[in-house]
Amino acid sequence: VPSPTQIVVTSENFKTILHWQYPPMSETPHFIVEIKPYKLGRYKNISTCVNISAHFCDFSREIHEPFDSHWLRVKAVVGSQQSKYVETNEFILQKHGKIGPPKLNLSRHEDKIMVDIYHPA
Repeated sequence: VPSPTQIVVTSENFKTILHWQYPPMSETPHFIVEIKPYKLGRYKNISTCVNISAHFCDFSREIHEPFDSHWLRVKAVVGSQQSKYVETNEFILQKHGKIGPPKLNLSRHEDKIMVDIYHPA
């Protein structure tokens, strides 16, 4: 069974997702994703990403320390066979995550200009 490829972590506005590619198979592959937070020092399953058929895993709720290092790994399961895990590079939310621009609303009230600033989506 081939391992997943092109593993990429994206993070925008604290929505943090692991993406990967997998070749078409006659039988639907399922995937298991694990995370290793630096402080834990070992991998653990991401409960929402066990035996999933999607080629992505939202692990936003797994990041409790934005300054800490995290590693992720994913493997494929096809029938009774499994691939080897493929591991990401180190991911640090504070360093690698992106925050989009705030939303601005400008309005005029008589001789005043009002500026409302909202958090990114």
